[in-house]
Amino acid sequence: MDSTLDDILTARTAKDADDVFGVFATVVDKNGETLYSKGAGRVKFDSDEVPDEDTTYWAFSWTKLLTTVAALQVVERGQIALDDEVESLVPELKNPDILSDGADGGLVLTPAANEITFRHLLTHQSGIVYDGRTPLLMKWRQSRGESALSFSGDVIRAFSTPLVFEPGESWAYGGGLDWAGVIIERLNHMNLGEYMQKNIFDPLGMRHTTFHLNARPEIKVKLMDTAMTTPEGKLVPTAPWYPADAATDAGGIGIVTSVADHVKVLADLLKDNPTVLERSSVDAMFTPQFSMTGPQAVGLMNMPFMHENLTGGEKTLGKLSFGIGGLVTLDETPLLPRHTLSWGAMPGMAWFVNREKGLAGAFGTQMLPPGDKNVN
Repeated sequence: MDSTLDDILTARTAKDADDVFGVFATVVDKNGETLYSKGAGRVKFDSDEVPDEDTTYWAFSWTKLLTTVAALQVVERGQIALDDEVESLVPELKNPDILSDGADGGLVLTPAANEITFRHLLTHQSGIVYDGRTPLLMKWRQSRGESALSFSGDVIRAFSTPLVFEPGESWAYGGGLDWAGVIIERLNHMNLGEYMQKNIFDPLGMRHTTFHLNARPEIKVKLMDTAMTTPEGKLVPTAPWYPADAATDAGGIGIVTSVADHVKVLADLLKDNPTVLERSSVDAMFTPQFSMTGPQAVGLMNMPFMHENLTGGEKTLGKLSFGIGGLVTLDETPLLPRHTLSWGAMPGMAWFVNREKGLAGAFGTQMLPPGDKNVN
C-alpha cells in the first residue's frame, strides 16, 4: 500500500505536472501508531522544500471539528445542554427572520416559529448559511450595499443574517459552528483560541495550531503557499481567502494547523478512553442527528463537495447522515466504509475516523477555489 500511495502522491505533485501543489497525508491506529506518513510536492513556490508533518495550512472547516470537541466539553460540564435554546447566550440570534423570495422579485422576511438550539448550530440545522455560496443571502447582502462577509474574520458581523429555513427543519452548511464558538467564549469568559489551548491543544500536545497566524511566527514560517490552477492548466500562487489578522476566533473556519496536530484529535477519538472527551460524547458524534429520509437528509445530499471528496459520489438516501462534527456513513460507499465520521475543508483537505477499523487519517493541501478537480 505504501509504495502505491507514495507513487501516486509523488507523480501528482511533480513540479512539471501542474497538477496538485503540495500534500501531506497521515494514517494512524487507535494506539496512536503511525501507519502511513508521506509528504510530496512543495511547501513554497520559491523553494523545493517538501511538506512534512509540521507544515501548516489554512484549515478552514477543519476548525469545525475542534469547535465540536470544545462544544461537547461544555455540555459535559453542564454549562449548556444540546437542546437548550441559545438566545440567552447569543441575543444576536433572538427572534430571527426567515428569508425568502417575494412574488414581486423582492425579498420577504418572516419571523421564525422555532428557536435555535445548540444542537442546531453544531449540526447545520439552524438555517444560518454562508452568504457567498447562497444566492438568496447574497441578494439580501446586495440589497444592503454589502459584499460577502463569511470569510471576513468577524463572526458577529458575518453571521448576523436572516435564516434560510426554520431551525431544525432542514440542513444547509454554514456558520452554526462559528456561533457555537461565540457561546463557548461567553460561557468561559475567554476567547475561543484560549479555551482550545487550555482544553484541547495543550492536553493533546498540539504545537502548530492557532487562530492568530501573525502572532505565531513559528507557525507562519511553516505555512504552505496557496495555489490555484489557471484556465491554461498552470499552477500559480493565490491569496488564501482569509485574513491573517482576523478580528475574532471563528469556530467554523479560522484555524491554521498541521496535519500532525489535527490527527492528534482524530487519534484521541479512536481511543477507548479519550483524553479530551468522555466516551459517550464521542458516541454522540457518530450518531445520526436526524431522519435519514427527511428534509435534512435531502439538504445533506445536495452538497456536491461531500460526494466528490469524501464518499465518491454516493447520493443514496439512507446511506449517509450527519453526526455531531461530521458526515456519518451508515453503509458502504465507494470511498468510505460504513460507520466512518469524516469531513473536509475548502482548500481540498479531508479527514476521517473509523472506530470499528481502528483507523483515522488526514490529507492536507492548499488548492483553491474549493472543488478543484485535480485535488478531488
